[in-house]
Amino acid sequence: MTNEEFEVKWAENRDKVLANNETYQRIARSYSSWGWTDYVVFIAGFVICENFMKTLVKNILLQYLLALVGMVLIWLGYRFVRSLLGGKETLEEVEEEIKRQYRKSVDG
Repeated sequence: MTNEEFEVKWAENRDKVLANNETYQRIARSYSSWGWTDYVVFIAGFVICENFMKTLVKNILLQYLLALVGMVLIWLGYRFVRSLLGGKETLEEVEEEIKRQYRKSVDG
């Protein structure tokens, strides 16, 4: 089978093959999943930033705006650390491995 024929076949069956792969699905879900820890970090980030901003800024509106910014930054930092501690494979790497395995199974 030529490369062009395989790419056409892969394009036709890609979604089905990837949907049946557990590793691919686990990594894909981890990119967008929200667990209870996300909500706890979100709320705790706001509380921490709000209490910290009270000592720096006297304007209540500015305090809350800066607390919201801080909350988002803390949450993004948490998500970044979580991604570093999670699996080392990216979605693209897993897809390439699945594609290689599919190529071997099609070529037989």
